[in-house]
Amino acid sequence: MFSVGQVAAVRAAFALAGYEGEIQTLPVDSEDERIFVLDQTDVLPIDVRSLEQVLTQLLGRKVWVVESMETPTVPFE
Repeated sequence: MFSVGQVAAVRAAFALAGYEGEIQTLPVDSEDERIFVLDQTDVLPIDVRSLEQVLTQLLGRKVWVVESMETPTVPFE
């Protein structure tokens, strides 16, 4: 689980990247990574690689930001 500060920092990082919507992730299989899922239209204007680097540092684990897929997602908390 993440601290309140980490959750707030992740939301701020997404906002600074230009994304203000609900933050979704794939269900957690491993605590050493997190995969954030955005709609394709939301991913296109974002510098995804820079956002991934910032989120990796904030959360202390490998992070990916990917386009939505058929896989069910869960809210980031």
